[in-house]
Amino acid sequence: MSGFALRANQTFDWAGARFRIDRIQANGEVVLERIDDGCLQIVSRDKLLTEFSAGRIQAKDYVKLVNPRRTLQFSRPIQELPASILVYVERRMAYIKALLDKGSPMFTKAYCQPLIQQAAEAIGDSNPPSISTLYRWYLRYRSTNDVRSLVPRYDRRGSHSIRVSEDVLALLSQATEEAFKASPRATGDDVFIRLKGKVDHENRSRIGAGALHLPSRRTVYRLLRKIEFYDQVVLREGRSAADRRCRINRKGVITYNILERVEADHTPLDLFLIDDRTWLPLGKPVLTMLIDHYSRMPIGYYLSFSGTSAAAVMGAFRQAVLPKTSTRAALENLPVHHSWPCFGIPFVLVVDNGLEFHGIDLESVAYDLGMRIQYCPKRTPRFKGVIERYLKTINYFFAHQLPGTAMAKLAERGDYDPEKHALLTMAEFLQILEKWILDVYAQTIHRSIKVTPWSKWQEGLMRVEPVMPESVASLKQRIGLIAERSVRRDGIWLNNLNYTGEELGTILRRFGEGVQVRVLYDPEDLGTIQVWAPDQQEPLEVLAADFEYASGLNKFQHELICQQIRDNGAATEDRNARDLAKYEIACKVEELMVSRKLKNRRRSAVARGITSANATKPPAKKQEVSNQPVPPAARLKTSKAPGKPAALMPAPLPSFQLKARGSQHG
Repeated sequence: MSGFALRANQTFDWAGARFRIDRIQANGEVVLERIDDGCLQIVSRDKLLTEFSAGRIQAKDYVKLVNPRRTLQFSRPIQELPASILVYVERRMAYIKALLDKGSPMFTKAYCQPLIQQAAEAIGDSNPPSISTLYRWYLRYRSTNDVRSLVPRYDRRGSHSIRVSEDVLALLSQATEEAFKASPRATGDDVFIRLKGKVDHENRSRIGAGALHLPSRRTVYRLLRKIEFYDQVVLREGRSAADRRCRINRKGVITYNILERVEADHTPLDLFLIDDRTWLPLGKPVLTMLIDHYSRMPIGYYLSFSGTSAAAVMGAFRQAVLPKTSTRAALENLPVHHSWPCFGIPFVLVVDNGLEFHGIDLESVAYDLGMRIQYCPKRTPRFKGVIERYLKTINYFFAHQLPGTAMAKLAERGDYDPEKHALLTMAEFLQILEKWILDVYAQTIHRSIKVTPWSKWQEGLMRVEPVMPESVASLKQRIGLIAERSVRRDGIWLNNLNYTGEELGTILRRFGEGVQVRVLYDPEDLGTIQVWAPDQQEPLEVLAADFEYASGLNKFQHELICQQIRDNGAATEDRNARDLAKYEIACKVEELMVSRKLKNRRRSAVARGITSANATKPPAKKQEVSNQPVPPAARLKTSKAPGKPAALMPAPLPSFQLKARGSQHG
């Protein structure tokens, strides 16, 4: 290959200028000529060698060529050449080597012809080159001392200029965009047909020599092949997809302490859970998860069948902030060997643009707890890649390994029916989930942080002590859904429930009737609300007027009851109508629980408030229904008959739990 040497006519780049060695003097000084303006300067030999060692001098061949395009040297590694081209290079080099082995060559017929014949016999070449061809090869090689100068540039043959007029190219661009806008699966033939129509339409307004010439179909195909990959993806999938596929991944956000950055998101679990009473599949729950960016340690979660909601966010955040206790053991002989050491208020909570994250509920919690919320740009999950990758890990490496998995794609199931293989109740699944999080994931070396998430969290604890609210009661006063209501003489009305008490009397006496107050309530328990007076820093707890009804009742159940009362044509304040509505809903839930449709069974789970916050040990394991154990396959053979509820009034909400079928009526 060509290199750098202190010899006459050597050209190189140095200090942003181009130089040529004019001569080397006897005392070791080198006379340099600046190629751009011919200025001469004298530099010592040692200085040039020092500059070259420091990487500030780079050899360049500034040779004036008559047609540089036709003699352009191949500059990529020679190993990239196909075998068919390497044969030509080795053949040419064999003749050059035979010529150079004899010393300084003379390009006469008497001198070169025997050497050419000798080299041809050595390599078995039946068509040796002429002396003039050998001379051209020799000049190329001697100018660079690089074997790549002998690579035949057959790829440079022919015309490389586009012979299509600018007007036709503009029409081709329009035709291409229109074809792919109509269908992302458009073909070259579709583009050509549109182009032909546009050219014909344009030529109707042109006369004589000004008419556009329609390129051939093959020319159109060739022009389409020249479209860059990025533009191809833009045409087929859109600009955002092209940006995503052509983006170079860089190192993401760097954090230095635990809870410095916590990311939150939802995902539907690829797993069917079953009802702990009927043993029928309920559907796939939605998991809301919070993860610490520094340690990659999950710090809180919430699981329910009601989809993404502000209540799910609050439930996961509540668990993340408080110290963890082990779940109630629903499965025997499956202990969790590690505790869950994660708790504390995050400094920054990173979320996407879901509606559940953009309400005043989460913003209010952030203000009260001194936490900052960071919203990612729309449709850019890479800005919270840690939680995105973790949720994928849960599905692919955990949920897909359990009975009842739904797989990531429907086509992957084959003949596998997840509803028939579903075995786990909510309580059983939560125990297995926490064991996997704490005993498997947290104890496995993470590829990004090079240690286990457990040890990384413990390392962070040595520098930062997590901060919690003043008390659990104060946290309850901060986490929930927010509403603005006015105080009247009959109290506060919220969600068709009346809240009253002596606590509101002080606000009424001070500010008068109709004053607006801030109200916070827990959607999982409507029994109490937190009320902020206009001049108070701390809230007042106010009970529902009908506390017996509202205590433990969640918002969805209450809305169902109110809707049933309206359907019956009664007033929501009528207690008898409300009791009747509760009874009718309990009967309906019983029907939904054993429905053949998965959608109905999922609705029953939502109505009964089955979530990770209230999961309990399956009651069927507490009752002796039969002397024989129930095999998993038999769980699906439960009768579809809804039966009658055991009592006029169902068990206290938030769950519509009824007595086991077949028990004595009260």
